[in-house]
Amino acid sequence: MAERHSIGYMLTQIALGLYFFVTGIWTLQGGNGNEIAAAVKSVTGGDMARIICLVFGIIEVLAGLFLLLRIFVTFSSPIDTILMVIIMIAWIAAIVLLDFIGKGALPSGSIDSVLRWLSTLSRHLLVLGGIVIVKN
Repeated sequence: MAERHSIGYMLTQIALGLYFFVTGIWTLQGGNGNEIAAAVKSVTGGDMARIICLVFGIIEVLAGLFLLLRIFVTFSSPIDTILMVIIMIAWIAAIVLLDFIGKGALPSGSIDSVLRWLSTLSRHLLVLGGIVIVKN
């Protein structure tokens, strides 16, 4: 292990790494079951959607691998910081797309719709919080 961290920190890093790796593979496979790909396809279509999904998928797979490698390998500080900031910016863009721009992202006004939106937003913010924790 590169550094000594708490078990909670390590579990968060492993969970984030696996999450990004798996969702990246789903995105690269066409997005079946992947919320980022579905949101991209709801906003744009055709070649543009495929390109955006490809970019998001590559970023997610690389982010997942980086986070998992980071458990065992120490990267130089500037590289580590830059890569973590890229992951954070990409995830913030995903939150904006998923929770505010994508088709059906905002609640329709019913209490069920608002609760579903808040639940989804909270999960996305949990991932962002994990990124911030692991970044520091």
